[in-house]
Amino acid sequence: MAKKKTAPGKRSKRSAVQSFFRGLYIVVFAFSLVIVIGFAALHFIAPTVDSQIVIEPPSDPPVTRPPEAAPSAVPASEEPEPTSQGTVLNRRDGVFTCLLVGSADIGGTDTIMLGVFDTGAKTASLVSIPRDTVVHVDGKDRKINTVQGVGGVSLLMETVSHMLALPVDRYVEVDTYAFKAIVEKIGGVYFDVPVDMNYDDPLQNLHIHISKGYQLLNGNDALGVMRCRNCYPNADIGRGQTQRKFLAALVKQTITLSNVTKVTDLINVLNTYVESDMPLSDMVWFATQAIGMDLDTDLSSAVLPGDWVSPYYELDDEAVLELVNGLDVYEEEVPAWALDIRHP
Repeated sequence: MAKKKTAPGKRSKRSAVQSFFRGLYIVVFAFSLVIVIGFAALHFIAPTVDSQIVIEPPSDPPVTRPPEAAPSAVPASEEPEPTSQGTVLNRRDGVFTCLLVGSADIGGTDTIMLGVFDTGAKTASLVSIPRDTVVHVDGKDRKINTVQGVGGVSLLMETVSHMLALPVDRYVEVDTYAFKAIVEKIGGVYFDVPVDMNYDDPLQNLHIHISKGYQLLNGNDALGVMRCRNCYPNADIGRGQTQRKFLAALVKQTITLSNVTKVTDLINVLNTYVESDMPLSDMVWFATQAIGMDLDTDLSSAVLPGDWVSPYYELDDEAVLELVNGLDVYEEEVPAWALDIRHP
């Protein structure tokens, strides 16, 4: 049976009606989006943190610094003197900190990083703290990766805060297997592996065999890249640099339009492998503040400078002071005496 033809006038009217409703749909969708964004802006406000930080006098027993170490990058006459009540430093508006902790399989904290996010300048910094850094906790010298086992993540936050004279607002603790799960959910991560990695540890069931070079890493390889400490001559220093670069690559390749349909799966991964004292409202607010950041230029990274003096990693007082002041957490310069750096 022959198809009934539609008159040209009717076709044009139908097309006009379809175009009208399509346009109306777009307008309604855009209007709804504006309402949602406005609602979020009203209900997810900036987290509240102390605007003034009291730096307490040096710890007891006093910090012992090598005689050859320079006392400060700031002339002594310009530094605020410590008092029995401490010295007050003013935090810059819009600057927040978070301790990133990676848990290990066989006890101890495998990875420790301090993140600093300047929401006004849209810049962020990641500072690696080598796990063998010596600190004085509970009456004795210890490696910092053992502190969480002594007094939990709260004691680790306090130790980092005192060591660097910086506030530690929140923490995020991640099981290293989270990286494997996330990478598998998004179909792999492209990354330039800096060295050939060949390491076997039967006790941890850890077997890492990855060639140097730019490649697509699957979940197991990503986990190996994050965990391989003995693949570098300088151990934690080399691994920390690789970890920071991998985290930047992972975030950049995860927050893409192609992964929109995987949001539920990614949230389930975070619920399984991540613990934090950060409220959901704060997480949403920080996410909105990060919109527009270019992780290639707006994210800087560093490791606390120092030297290996068996059995510890000892920090370099002057270099650490310069790094801390370069983070621009305060309106003022941090005085040298405020750093609680240990030299056994």
